[in-house]
Amino acid sequence: QMSDSKLGAQPSVCVLCPWPPCPPHRHSTMASGRGEECCSMRLISLVCLFVQNAGLVTLMRYTRTRRDRPMFLATTAVMVDEFSKLSLSFFTVWLHWYRSREDKKQGIDDFVRHLRRQFDVRSSLLMAVPALLYTVQKNLLYVALSNLDACVYQAAYTGKHITTALFSYLILGKQLNHWQKGSLLVLMFGVALVQISQLTESRKPTGDHPLLGFVAVALACCTSGFSSAYLEYFIKKADYWGKQVQLAVPALLFAFAGVASQDWSAVMSSGFFQGYDEFVVLTIFFEVAGGLLVASVTKYADSIVKNFAIALSLTAVTAASALIWDFQLSSTFVLGTVITVGAAYMYNYTPPAKEPPLPDKRPREQERTGRLQEP
Repeated sequence: QMSDSKLGAQPSVCVLCPWPPCPPHRHSTMASGRGEECCSMRLISLVCLFVQNAGLVTLMRYTRTRRDRPMFLATTAVMVDEFSKLSLSFFTVWLHWYRSREDKKQGIDDFVRHLRRQFDVRSSLLMAVPALLYTVQKNLLYVALSNLDACVYQAAYTGKHITTALFSYLILGKQLNHWQKGSLLVLMFGVALVQISQLTESRKPTGDHPLLGFVAVALACCTSGFSSAYLEYFIKKADYWGKQVQLAVPALLFAFAGVASQDWSAVMSSGFFQGYDEFVVLTIFFEVAGGLLVASVTKYADSIVKNFAIALSLTAVTAASALIWDFQLSSTFVLGTVITVGAAYMYNYTPPAKEPPLPDKRPREQERTGRLQEP
């Protein structure tokens, strides 16, 4: 048998979470206590992802379908969301600079020079394209959740895996393995079943125009996939929070343009925050919190944790839809949902590498014993 030094030290299995151990490049073994910290952060990431995904979809659906108060303007909600992200990202960039500065006497002028060095004009202009797409995408999601049940929307929105893979191939030249190609075909079939279940059910859907909702989801998937590939192609080594600042500045301008072009008369007559209450504010908070989760999930979690969160949040949203909006489960919807979740797991599944066979030592041993037996 080969020694541990030749095989490499295997990370210990943590009993706190039901997934594989943390990668060795992130933390050391369990004996040092860092492994428990890593697994605890992965568990926290799972809970936060679940709460954010389920809470955001449920709140957006609730605030867009209630009839007991005036409807808020989706364009103003997108603008408040972008302003909050810009403020949070800018504060985080300043905090990182403040902690890492060499001379403690450096002031605001030095921070401005730091911003000029970090945010060049070319990268800032390149960020305008995904900023516009993300602003359009957020408005499309409000349209989708105004016309689709929350669980149907969430299952259909997993189609962004298809568009992300497509644009990654066209823009980045990424090649897919057999598992990923098969999972995309399965995902297309599952999303189609979810759409069929909503369009052909006998009960009148909660939304007035389910077909419009599916069109909005399809366009949102396209903008999401293209933006992800675009950012990966142009901005690969940029700091995460610096990139968020560069995204939020043009996105805020585009969001204001949306307010001015679509709802300016309504804003002037009834105010910018018309229809806002604690549920709308909480919806925007969950949307902004998604940006915070990206940084922590990228550091501590992996695709397995994300798939757990998708499955759990979809289950929770389906239960909320049945309780709040009297959503009736059909066999077609259940089958399509199970297929979409399984396809998401298949896409991120990496087949285990085949270990090379151990060298056969028997011929050498026989040769050695034969020499010893010679007179």
